[in-house]
Amino acid sequence: MRYSKKERPVMSKLEICEFVRNIICQAKRKQESRDSQAVREIAALRSGMSITTEYRAYPYVLPYLGDESQQERKRVIALRCAAMIAEYADLGTDSNDAPPLRFGVWAGHLAQKINDDESVDGMIASRLEYLHTQDVEEAIITIRRILQYAQSNSFTRKVDFIQLFKTFWYWGNGYDSLDHRLQILRDFYSTSNPVTTN
Repeated sequence: MRYSKKERPVMSKLEICEFVRNIICQAKRKQESRDSQAVREIAALRSGMSITTEYRAYPYVLPYLGDESQQERKRVIALRCAAMIAEYADLGTDSNDAPPLRFGVWAGHLAQKINDDESVDGMIASRLEYLHTQDVEEAIITIRRILQYAQSNSFTRKVDFIQLFKTFWYWGNGYDSLDHRLQILRDFYSTSNPVTTN
């Protein structure tokens, strides 16, 4: 649905779902058919990871934000998340696939696959332990590193990019935000083996 600038409401949860699914759909079209429009869009979206190149992603991201595109924090979150999803879209899912896993659960399965789950000092656990204390851009970079690690280890379980985008969308100050930020760590440890001490 298109709105004029004056009547456009804030980005709803439904629009977040549509936004994320569109990115994954375009990435699949790019992989499967080398569709020129999809190739162009995914390349532009991936440019949204850096302030020096993010302008290329504006036509594909800012229309979803409406008035919120004027808020730097929301704009940065949308651009960085869109770039991350476009880069790792093969780890995402569209509505035709099996249900994806919440990021923390997904990371727990990744840790188990690479035998990294026995200690709170494991590579993935140590990256997630302080995630909630990072500013949103640092946190997105941390998540990107874990996604990159999964891809390099041929880990193919699907991650719920919609839930992940919502987590970052509501990242901020206050108790409600902290609850959102800690959910990833809670989910991670809900799939891990109990920690034992010697």
